[in-house]
Amino acid sequence: MKKRVKQTQHDIESEELPSASGFDADFRCLGRRALVRQMPKEEDTAIQARGQRIHQAIADFTFHDLNKSEARTASRIGYLEAEIVHEYGFEGAEVNFEQRFWDVNDSLERLWSGRVDRHDWQKDKRRLWLNDNKSGWALGLPIKHCWQVKSEAALLAYYYDAQEVVASLIHPHDADAPYQVMVLQRPELDEILDSTRYNVEQIQLPDQPRTPGGIQCKYCKAKTICPEYIADQKALAQTIADEWEDEGFSAILRRSKKERGEHVHQLKEFMANAKRILDQYLELARRDTDPIAGWVLKRVYKRVITDEARAMEIVDDRYGEEMLAAVTKFQLTAFEKELEKTMSHKEALETSERLFAGVLKRKDPEYSLREARSL
Repeated sequence: MKKRVKQTQHDIESEELPSASGFDADFRCLGRRALVRQMPKEEDTAIQARGQRIHQAIADFTFHDLNKSEARTASRIGYLEAEIVHEYGFEGAEVNFEQRFWDVNDSLERLWSGRVDRHDWQKDKRRLWLNDNKSGWALGLPIKHCWQVKSEAALLAYYYDAQEVVASLIHPHDADAPYQVMVLQRPELDEILDSTRYNVEQIQLPDQPRTPGGIQCKYCKAKTICPEYIADQKALAQTIADEWEDEGFSAILRRSKKERGEHVHQLKEFMANAKRILDQYLELARRDTDPIAGWVLKRVYKRVITDEARAMEIVDDRYGEEMLAAVTKFQLTAFEKELEKTMSHKEALETSERLFAGVLKRKDPEYSLREARSL
């Protein structure tokens, strides 16, 4: 039997030509595309399939086939789309969902494409709203730095002969900025289209340089074989060793603010990759009885109570209320969640603050580094 060649839904739709969804990585590392194309073909992951279901459900106006989490994400996206329509005056416009647009050369040969989640067209005003939805959990780029949105906006402006494009990026799981919007006029859109076409040519040329970086390397499936990325990680490992040897802040203080930001980004990437590799070793150990010299698989069995209410009754009957109180932990957040069933989140917090004023104390905050929403 002939072996079936694996392809993602995206590869099939884009005919394996450059696609706007990959521009943020490809344009920042011109040699990335050629290296990735040498990797084994893959089918859609569970995360990609989840996104496809959500996007299609929004286009079909039905969430019946989605699970609870997917339906919640889709519903939130729909709500945010309605906010943008109202805020930027697109009521009554021609609405279109999930269409792929192609840029072609003078011979009408396809060059690159972009699949647009939604676009609304006001023909009388030559005005267009273009929207991209991010249904995953990882936060992406600020919209002004997002080549996917910019290239799609420029392509649709050319296709419709629009004079103004309102471009938006919806990320329903971003608590700080669930949607971002930028308004682009035709002269700027023409410049973006020229830049996009030039970059599309560049990423398809042979022997282009590969440039490691957070954006282009984050989801690149070729980074495990990329010489530049591997060298960058080795240099980072040496830097970490130097920091330990220094035992102080002198090496950090010698860096500029920009260099410190890049260093923190590299460190977080390094830790994420180390965890991924350790998880692979763990899976190997689960499959093989003796695969790693000097290491054994440790099993930890967790015990769980299946009926907490009944367990509390047993303790109360056998040992009394004092024992029950001693082993029962009050959860402030759980209490507030119960309050939210009958009131708003803000009202629940205010009620909790008043009720427990005599026994509520704020601990010193715990800090962590979070990447700012600007480059």
